Amino acid sequence: MKKTLIKLPLAVVALVSAFSLQPSAWLHAATTIDAANRYAWGANLGWMDWVGDTNNGAAIGDYVCSGFIYSANVGWINLGSGSPADGVYYQNNSASDFGVNNDGLGNLSGYAWGANIGWLAFEQTYGQPKVNMLTGQMSGYVWSANCGWISLSNAVASVQTDSLFPGPLAPDGLPIPWLLTYFGATNVNANADPTGKGMTIGQDYLAGTDPTNANSVLRITAGSFARGGTNASLTWNSVPTRYYYIRKTTGLSAPAWTDSGLGLVTPSAGSSTTDSFTDTNAPVRFYRVEAVFPLPP
Repeated sequence: MKKTLIKLPLAVVALVSAFSLQPSAWLHAATTIDAANRYAWGANLGWMDWVGDTNNGAAIGDYVCSGFIYSANVGWINLGSGSPADGVYYQNNSASDFGVNNDGLGNLSGYAWGANIGWLAFEQTYGQPKVNMLTGQMSGYVWSANCGWISLSNAVASVQTDSLFPGPLAPDGLPIPWLLTYFGATNVNANADPTGKGMTIGQDYLAGTDPTNANSVLRITAGSFARGGTNASLTWNSVPTRYYYIRKTTGLSAPAWTDSGLGLVTPSAGSSTTDSFTDTNAPVRFYRVEAVFPLPP
């Protein structure tokens, strides 16, 4: 896998992280909901169990939600089949293509269906149901015309997902919704680099970058350092759908990468992120930025 080196002042070198595709880790559980944090509350219908009987529980995905919520008072509520007609998002325009979508930032929208209560609306104007992409904690409200507001988080209980389901996988191990979004096809080689930018298609997926855009890369673009590197500041290309670690080492012959001390870095709202940290005195130090997929399965 190709690594890009950028020469920085004071003999400090920045190393852009390489990525590996691990489709074997993407195993779809019957539900993604945390067993200890599984209940939503509706004043007119009581508790709603998002784990249900586990085999049919709710699954929160990168693109779409699926499975069922159970309420002792109104029965099962369907979040969607997991198979939208276009392979990416539910269009919510027919009885065969409805469900709850995730926009990639954790905002949930669309419709769930309960045979005994009708449609439940996940909308971003008033209820603003959302998944925190770092913790999996849900917040906001779902609206039922027949039952009123349903709270996803209150002082007593909340709903939390432990992971995000990437959706069905293509033969190359990449999620089909992601491939359809960028290529309109699923017969794609995850190890190919169609733009020649030094990142494979699989690495683009993990980094959250656009595999069809040669300028969409994970790269350290700037750095400033005090004498000896005791104070450092790095800027890198970032996307709001990923989190980041800054790793450091003093040599590349047998590198021992350690954290910069910042821990997991939340990206800025724009197309780049800058963060600063203090360090020990060293004549040479290497840095790399690693992209972290939110709530991996």
